[in-house]
Amino acid sequence: MAHPPWPDSATCSAPMLVHLLNGFRLDIGRHEVVLPAHAQRVVAFLALSRPSGMTQHRTALAEQLWCDGPRPRAQASLRTAIWRIRQADDRLVHADRAHVHLGALVEVDVERSLGQAGRLLNEDSDLAPDDTATTGLVADLLPGWEEEWLIVERERIRQVRIHALVALSHRLRRLGRFVPALNAAYTAITAEPLQESARAALVEVHLAEGNVVEARRQVDQYARLLWDEMQLTPSNALVGRVTWPAGGPVVAK
Repeated sequence: MAHPPWPDSATCSAPMLVHLLNGFRLDIGRHEVVLPAHAQRVVAFLALSRPSGMTQHRTALAEQLWCDGPRPRAQASLRTAIWRIRQADDRLVHADRAHVHLGALVEVDVERSLGQAGRLLNEDSDLAPDDTATTGLVADLLPGWEEEWLIVERERIRQVRIHALVALSHRLRRLGRFVPALNAAYTAITAEPLQESARAALVEVHLAEGNVVEARRQVDQYARLLWDEMQLTPSNALVGRVTWPAGGPVVAK
């Protein structure tokens, strides 16, 4: 449902949420706001750059987003995009003659996801009630968008969240919550089948449960996959977890 073209008094206090995972969406209050594509690009870029703390210079931002045309046209496109964004809600973007930045009151789903990842990766951090849910750690960043400025950021976020899933699996295993620990490990493997830390997390869960045969099977499957894809072999540390001396396997604590 499209939002009214100009914000009213009720809208001025409504929460704002930018979704970048599984596609772009902007919610203001209970309404989805439809922005044109060029305005979506500005909001997305500002949302992804906000954690760096850097305010975007208008000229640099225009040239980054509209790099295939002359500077005056790029700057005109940015002005139009900002105008369309502020039609939806003037709290979304703050702009002056030199700089542009996302409003401080705007929430971004990527920031929520990375916040969850940070808590999972910090062993000393207390977890929020929803931190054991994997949903926020698997969605793709703006699928279908092909902008060059997204390539590195998309991979960075993907890797952080895979590491968070591995950390979640380890935490749940140590708590004796083996089924959700398995789920977290398998989710990480689905995201990156060749990442050894994800496969190792799965192996550790099986060993903690006493499923030594399944642990060995997982290492063997990973070894075949790694050789077929990269002509590489698993680390000695991983193989050693399922290659036991006469005393038998050592179960993860």
